[in-house]
Amino acid sequence: MRRIMIIDDEPLARRRLELILAELALPNVQLTQADGVTSALAAINESPPDILLLDVRMRDGTGFDLLEELPAGAAPAVIFVTAFDDFAVRAFDIAAADYLVKPVSLERLKRALDRAGESLETRSPANRRALIDRIAADSPAKASERPASARESEFWIRRAGGDFVRLDVSAIDYAVVEEDYVRIFAGGRSYLLRESIRGLLARLDPDQFLQVHRSTIVRASALVEVARGRFGQSEVVLRGGERLPLGRVHGKAVQKLIRGEREHAKAVSGTGALP
Repeated sequence: MRRIMIIDDEPLARRRLELILAELALPNVQLTQADGVTSALAAINESPPDILLLDVRMRDGTGFDLLEELPAGAAPAVIFVTAFDDFAVRAFDIAAADYLVKPVSLERLKRALDRAGESLETRSPANRRALIDRIAADSPAKASERPASARESEFWIRRAGGDFVRLDVSAIDYAVVEEDYVRIFAGGRSYLLRESIRGLLARLDPDQFLQVHRSTIVRASALVEVARGRFGQSEVVLRGGERLPLGRVHGKAVQKLIRGEREHAKAVSGTGALP
């Protein structure tokens, strides 16, 4: 039995793939669906699929975010299904089994599934997992690729009563995903902004903010250390004592930043010191 999972936040896109798969009449196939990163991860933890038909941009993250958070035992063949061919071509170049640009045709999906099947038969799970890690680590959705003109110095956030409040970017400590919003924490208060975590990151200065998890952005200067949580997972600790999850792919960048800050502090404290 080969297990295929469709992951897309658009119901019509999922339905189209479902109909094409039914027309292909593939033998011994179990089909499941998920409408976003969070629901997909929950389903994958229960029953890891063999093949992912994975959208790139979804309301609660990207396909790259999902690959970053895959459980250790999951090593599916990955087929990107997206309207954004610039993202998909990059992913295909670095290790995806294939990519499909919407709208998907029957023949194109069949060829992609053949490629994925070949990957399942010829590559070991460890090798497929290494390819997945490459995709996640080399995600093209980098805020640093956005022009400086797209970065914000302030946000105007609508309150429940309909009026707006001004929030200076300089006051932001960190932000986390909350359903279809991002909750921004600044100066002991929080604000809900209707934006994706990737969209928010692209609007912030990459020299001041960085992503530490698929659902979390922090101010670089607020980072204090990396620690272990109660259940062994990695966490970042902020100046205010907050402990936030640290994604596997982001770990090296965070550790490098913290080491650099410590070395800089030592150098500054030693400047002009008498022997």
